[in-house]
Amino acid sequence: IMNKDKNNKLIGAIVLNGVQYNGKIEGDIIVGVDGGYEKTPNANVFVGDCDSINSKIDCENKILLNVDKDNTDGEVALKYLLDQKVNKIIFYGVTGGRLDHILMNLSLLASCVQSGVKAEAHCNNCDIYMVQDEIELELEKNTVISLVPFTDNVHIISLEGVKWTLSNENLSKFSTRTISNIVTAAKMHLSVDSGLVMVIVNK
Repeated sequence: IMNKDKNNKLIGAIVLNGVQYNGKIEGDIIVGVDGGYEKTPNANVFVGDCDSINSKIDCENKILLNVDKDNTDGEVALKYLLDQKVNKIIFYGVTGGRLDHILMNLSLLASCVQSGVKAEAHCNNCDIYMVQDEIELELEKNTVISLVPFTDNVHIISLEGVKWTLSNENLSKFSTRTISNIVTAAKMHLSVDSGLVMVIVNK
């Protein structure tokens, strides 16, 4: 399962037990997390305590957990992929269900980035990118995007390719200023040098 992409980078995927993703689930190593295992046909690894799965686990690689534990199944899956030295992790099934689960799932993206690995989540109604340095996305014009600070403070060097650009701006975690921006160019570019910010691209 250790196939690398054309840039010689290993991509991991974590499929959580949220809303099932309607698109293609991609990754060189695909981890089905408990009930999320039933939401992808091509999981290489199962991680979970089996409290939300009904079907038989057919993959050879299984990490079976105790129901009574300190860490979530998703956190164990994240550690597994980090140990495999992946360069990026794509999350699926992040949204839906309990609000506390959604917030913890977003925290997994932050933990991923703080470990030096790129993180993004693909949902049916949006894509989420956790950014601590820079990102460039090719998006259709008039796409609505939002920047949501994930740490107490985020310093934006620049945000370009949108209706309301930013330059040398400090964002507070509780600011709503960067909600609902509009893409105006073929590419949106964000550069950050302090803090973590979520880029949410609405579909």
